[in-house]
Amino acid sequence: MASPYNTEASSSPALGKASSKNNEGSAPLPRAAGTSPQYPSCPECGSTKTWKDGIRETRLGPVQRYVCRSCGYRFSFNGLGMSEALQRIYTKPLKSKVNITINCRGQDETLKATSFSRTGLKKTSDAATVVRLEASAKEKPAGGTEKQTAGEIKPETIKGKIVEFLWKLEKDGRTKGTIKNYSRMLNSFLKNNINPFDPEEVKDYIAKAPFELSTKDNFCRMLNVWFRFLGIDWQQPKYTYSAKIPFIPTEQELDQLIAGCGRKTATFLQLLKETGARAGEIGKLTWNDIDFERRIVRISAEKGSLPRMLPISLKVINMLENIKKNVNSNRIFIRDSIYVNFSIARKRIAQKLANPRILNITFHTFRHWKATMEYHKTKDILHVKELLGHRNLESTQIYIHIERTLFTNAPPEEFHVKVAKTQEEITQLLEAGFEYVLQKDGLAFFRKRK
Repeated sequence: MASPYNTEASSSPALGKASSKNNEGSAPLPRAAGTSPQYPSCPECGSTKTWKDGIRETRLGPVQRYVCRSCGYRFSFNGLGMSEALQRIYTKPLKSKVNITINCRGQDETLKATSFSRTGLKKTSDAATVVRLEASAKEKPAGGTEKQTAGEIKPETIKGKIVEFLWKLEKDGRTKGTIKNYSRMLNSFLKNNINPFDPEEVKDYIAKAPFELSTKDNFCRMLNVWFRFLGIDWQQPKYTYSAKIPFIPTEQELDQLIAGCGRKTATFLQLLKETGARAGEIGKLTWNDIDFERRIVRISAEKGSLPRMLPISLKVINMLENIKKNVNSNRIFIRDSIYVNFSIARKRIAQKLANPRILNITFHTFRHWKATMEYHKTKDILHVKELLGHRNLESTQIYIHIERTLFTNAPPEEFHVKVAKTQEEITQLLEAGFEYVLQKDGLAFFRKRK
């Protein structure tokens, strides 16, 4: 009877170290003096290429485990000619391009038979998508036409195609924000078990999803680019929607929200309020963009707007100086964490003040409020256009309608009125915050809100 032991010692230094560590506290296999350690042959395939794989605790004490390098069979051996199979972890060659079989408890037989690449899908929902894609790959297009369908794309390329598509967008010069939006959309399909290669399934999902019509229309525009990349024909659904008048809160509500947030979030919101910039523009600010001496912030535009330099108050300067700088980045804010903190604080403040209107305030609400107030003060739509960085005046004209509606029934404003004759008096009034109104009979008239 052949001996169950393998007299061939492991040639790998790394495996040797692991074996010695795993064998701590266990009895060594019997061997003759002056010979190499003996390892049992694999009871499955008979190979002598085995190595130690840790200790298995039993009621009779610790037992050495082994794994076969040829077939991947794991077994334990007590040195008395008795072997016990534990489990098969891998039956294909270790260095081949393999698919790992799913054998998770509680899954049905169809899913157990499904395999996917190590570098491919990992979630159960993604695996279910692969099952469906494999089934659809066997079906022919309706009507017998030979156009490209989702089934023609292999399941293992589902993630690879998305990565390839996002890389193409970057090569085409798309912004990081745009690429991130495409990534979120496509990955949302996978999370909801939607085949992103099937136009009809995608259209069904969008039609039933609880999105605004504007969001659905934006999804369809993005899908035009996606299906064009895949070479798949699809008929874009049309969603007709009308623009909504933005919500304009009172300044008191904005100040209450700012006061209830943490230090960094409050600074972020105060900058939104004073500059009217987009949240993405404020989120990209670096410390180099702040001129503390002249109290100016330099805005790097996004979404096709114009870059601009805007004044900020001493209050914002003091708030910025109290923020701890990140040693690993020159960025002032981390937008994702700001958004989470803002959402939590907004809900808490709305409940505390019993004011549900605060829940309607978003980052973009500060921009709408600033534009409306600036037009109310100046009645200069071109000034508001430059403040917001709009390229077209049409985008700014909506604030004329909002301002007229909000302040039609408002009580008349009260002003302090001053008259100046000399240059020194004019200078003093301007330094005190008075604004010039008109000049008549050699007198300059100034006013300031009470």
